[in-house]
Amino acid sequence: MRVIVFGGTGWLGHHIVSVFHDAGHEVTICCRGKTQTYLGEIPNGIRIVKGDKDNDSDSSKILAAGYDVVIDSVPTVKSIDNIVNHGGDIKHYLHCSSTGGYAPLPFVPGDETMPYRGFRSMGGWAQNVEVDDKVLTLHRDSSFPATVIRPSYITGPGMLPLDNLGGRRKDFIADVINSVPLDVPNAGQALLQPVNICDLAKAFLLAIERPESIGEIYNICLDKAVTINRYLEITGAALGCQVTLNYMPIAALLKKYESRVNEVGLHFLAEHMCFDIAKAKTQLGYSPHCTTDQAIIETAHWARDQLGLI
Repeated sequence: MRVIVFGGTGWLGHHIVSVFHDAGHEVTICCRGKTQTYLGEIPNGIRIVKGDKDNDSDSSKILAAGYDVVIDSVPTVKSIDNIVNHGGDIKHYLHCSSTGGYAPLPFVPGDETMPYRGFRSMGGWAQNVEVDDKVLTLHRDSSFPATVIRPSYITGPGMLPLDNLGGRRKDFIADVINSVPLDVPNAGQALLQPVNICDLAKAFLLAIERPESIGEIYNICLDKAVTINRYLEITGAALGCQVTLNYMPIAALLKKYESRVNEVGLHFLAEHMCFDIAKAKTQLGYSPHCTTDQAIIETAHWARDQLGLI
């Protein structure tokens, strides 16, 4: 099939491109030409077109080539409008959302039936709610062939790991290696359920291979969740270190770190992220290729090597 991936030069996007290319699909990347980080990892022969998906004129020209599948790694309301207006008779539209919009979870493990409101109605989660609602409403009202993929915390080579304050700061791995005590919100008992970047990309391919996925939402994670405490302990062990954890109320952490910490990210770190992925397994044939421990270890090793902390 003819596939176009918006944001195909980004971290997730270039993995999606590779998965579809390896499966024999004719893949085109659409990007604004600003992200160069992952260009060297894109397979040879992939067509790249430059343009702004939020611009009506650009979208009209880009989509005039005709595509069977449209994938957007970072969707917006405007880009969805442009795809609807200029996409022609596309067979399948998929975009990447986030499980973050479920928080706080009404039950654990959570599933796709939970309310999706946007965590604290802030940040990227508020936009996830808006774009998810839009495509699902379009499907209900006009049979727009949409599927929504909602990953949890994404791990894997290419991106720094989650730190003890809910961000991805560069000095986190150095702190672990140097035995700096790590401040952790509350008691560190919030559950974290990662997804490996390769498994997430494969989920998009599995969805287009199953027409019954149209109109559906899928939470994509690894099989098991761990506590934040356990996550930090695994990270330390992967680096040959034993971590020391210092528990603090969120208010105290915000006062201590002030502008150095993202308030939404810190609050989010204290929320449970634990999901039942039976729907993706049953309907898509989704099967993670690694365990939660392996995913955490791989990311810690990559970050250590990337930062030269050997």
